[in-house]
Amino acid sequence: MESHRPQDRTDAASDVAGESEGACSRRRFLMYSAAGAAGSVLIGEASTGAGAFAPPPPGQANFVVQQTPSWYFIHRENGSEEMKWGPAGRAVFHGAEREDGDTIPNDRFYIHNRARPPDIDLRTWRLTLTGDALTRPRSFSYEDLLALPRVTLRRTLDCGANCAAFFPKLPPSGAGGRWLPVGFTQWHFGAVGAAEWTGARAKDVLAAAGVDRPVDVKFTGLDEISTAQGVVHYSEVVPAEKALQDDSLLVYRMNGQDLPVDHGHPLRLLLSGWGGNTQVKWLGTIEASRRRIPVTGPQANQVLAGPAYPTPVRPTVGRVRSAIEHNPEITLLPGDITLRGRAWSGAGAVDRVHVAVERLVTPGRWVPEMPWREARLLGTPEPFMWVRFEVRWRGAKPGQYRVMSRARDKAGNVQPRPEDVVWNQHGLGYNGHAPLDVIVLPARDMP
Repeated sequence: MESHRPQDRTDAASDVAGESEGACSRRRFLMYSAAGAAGSVLIGEASTGAGAFAPPPPGQANFVVQQTPSWYFIHRENGSEEMKWGPAGRAVFHGAEREDGDTIPNDRFYIHNRARPPDIDLRTWRLTLTGDALTRPRSFSYEDLLALPRVTLRRTLDCGANCAAFFPKLPPSGAGGRWLPVGFTQWHFGAVGAAEWTGARAKDVLAAAGVDRPVDVKFTGLDEISTAQGVVHYSEVVPAEKALQDDSLLVYRMNGQDLPVDHGHPLRLLLSGWGGNTQVKWLGTIEASRRRIPVTGPQANQVLAGPAYPTPVRPTVGRVRSAIEHNPEITLLPGDITLRGRAWSGAGAVDRVHVAVERLVTPGRWVPEMPWREARLLGTPEPFMWVRFEVRWRGAKPGQYRVMSRARDKAGNVQPRPEDVVWNQHGLGYNGHAPLDVIVLPARDMP
């Protein structure tokens, strides 16, 4: 198979979370500040081997194929590359830098692989459809899929465990000898991205196989994940009513290009509004059943479990979230600052965002600097697609601050206070308006 490896982009994009009135001098200051911050990341990670390529543990293959330069990614663990929000505000489209792009370029999109992507030859690859809810079980070649009606959707893909790092390690009510700490990949805000996805409707593929009265549909990938129980393939069992919706796709293109290897080439599942952990990559088999299909593999642990859940709950629809386009390693200049960010929800379109700023006056004591203020939306909100927003922070003085954004979707869901987020063992679904640290200093204080 021809390798689909994007070039390593090492151009230093400007941080655009905040813009002061002294734009020229500020850009120069930020350029130096960004270079220093990026340099410190590379130096600090050199001893651990992280950087453009983060080595896997001894004896284990690297789970990521593409290059992941530290200017655009934070390495969390093998197979987990988090998007940095600072450079997200300025993306490369068609060879030109733009600050108004709604989608994230393929080579900057967050990555979560649980195994090395399988080596697939398109000439022999087939998508196999099976199950007792099919009257004409069959297989599809890549060309067969391309011949079906083509659909393109703009959708945000948000990992179900995004923001897991903001959960308390143990439940606030106490572990009681029963609960373990929240662990594994400690995502912050950046296990999310948005793209244009192109593919065939899952219902058209199933119809071609004679689907009849399905109850569940199981989508299984070709990746081989090592577990204590042996090697398993990643899979997702989806209720038939969701699988047969018009906006449930089998995707083969991303942002107008062939689906990259790390994002599921040649084919992945797209379930509009559902968490990224449900969107199976490297699809190989689809099973349609007239009975409930048991959940197996990693999906079995993707449930909400904890003191507040008498029985485990399987989350599907992504929660309303938001993030500020700022890299905390970048220092901002005093003056008027424009804070920008993005907000999204799996329940539909976002219709309102508020932003607040607090200032640190003594260790552990924060006071309001800018009370909650409604932000201006920079586009027309779309279902299942993030919307960009901005708010002006006037007269920012030197100091240490924290910024919070709080979004609401058209279904009425609002991001809760961090202390009101319900704890769960697996760190899923955190959507509190967690604070982001911001430092403001005059240029004369730069060492």
